[in-house]
Amino acid sequence: MNWFLLIAVACLLAIGLTFIYGIGQQHGDRFAVVWKSQLMWVIIGILGMLLMATMDYEWLGRLSHLVYLGSILALILVLAIGVEINGAKSWLVIGGKTIQPAEFAKLGLAIPAAWLAARKSVQLTRWQHLLPFVLLLVVPFALVSMQPDQGSAMVLVPIMVGILFVAGIPSRWLVYGALVCALAAPVVYRYVLEDHQRSRIIIFLNPASDTSDAGWNARQSLLAVGSGGMWGKGFMQGTQYSLGYLPRNVSHTDFIFSVIAEETGFIGSCVVILLEVLILLLCVYIASRARDEFGRNLACGIGMMLCCHVYINVGMTIGMAPIIGIPLPFVSSGGTFMVLTMGCIGILQSIYIRRH
Repeated sequence: MNWFLLIAVACLLAIGLTFIYGIGQQHGDRFAVVWKSQLMWVIIGILGMLLMATMDYEWLGRLSHLVYLGSILALILVLAIGVEINGAKSWLVIGGKTIQPAEFAKLGLAIPAAWLAARKSVQLTRWQHLLPFVLLLVVPFALVSMQPDQGSAMVLVPIMVGILFVAGIPSRWLVYGALVCALAAPVVYRYVLEDHQRSRIIIFLNPASDTSDAGWNARQSLLAVGSGGMWGKGFMQGTQYSLGYLPRNVSHTDFIFSVIAEETGFIGSCVVILLEVLILLLCVYIASRARDEFGRNLACGIGMMLCCHVYINVGMTIGMAPIIGIPLPFVSSGGTFMVLTMGCIGILQSIYIRRH
């Protein structure tokens, strides 16, 4: 195995569990036992990682059509019988636990896209051969957007773009796609996005002028990060979340980086970011050592997914990205995403183990 990858992931898991425990003890009530649930998901994720590492990743490619269909059926099932939480019908209740199929859809897209891009018969220089990739992307993107979960839907796009880029798509096609998106952005903003989604974009572009409840989380997160200073206030000494200014229901999930920054300061924040960046660099390294194009494409697709999560999560806590509810890999509380990311680490290990 790649031990640097294992060590980096283990450090982030330890950091996440430590701060989830600290946040729970400060909040009390039902939050005091969240760390136990997170520990259970970490253990399940480790088992999933070991399972994926021992399996030859080529089997994922051979079964990619089943993987894709399974993820699509799960997304349809959510729309039919899913549970609505925080305004989004994104959850399935299985055995008393909530599962978010939109997270698994990210890997459900990456595997068939990487497998298809590696086929010798596919020539990415011909626009006709790009149509299957567009179809692969549009279906899960539409289903996730209907929940609505725009954050998870947005992550699907760079996953596909990253895979096509390393597979050799001409740069002009990427430029054309960027132009189309830029031209479509005003129409999407005006006629597709909900009012609360438009308000988040406005707050992101001009945060200083906002004094409404819509910008509360963004302002309190920025205060938490800034008040940490160089070395922080100390473990379990943060005030923004303990006094409830940073809402309790998000301080251990989407905004856990704000808590880490407040309690460990600039130094602790840099440690977390450097560990995340190390994992991203190892994704590129493993892709460069892959034995075939499928392994290379898949490793880069996983790396692109993790990169988007890291940038958006950290960015939205410091005003560098709009708030769209994206967890921080290996650190934020959340069962489905933890199992997904640990499974992705297992796939990366499988690619690395079979590099020769």
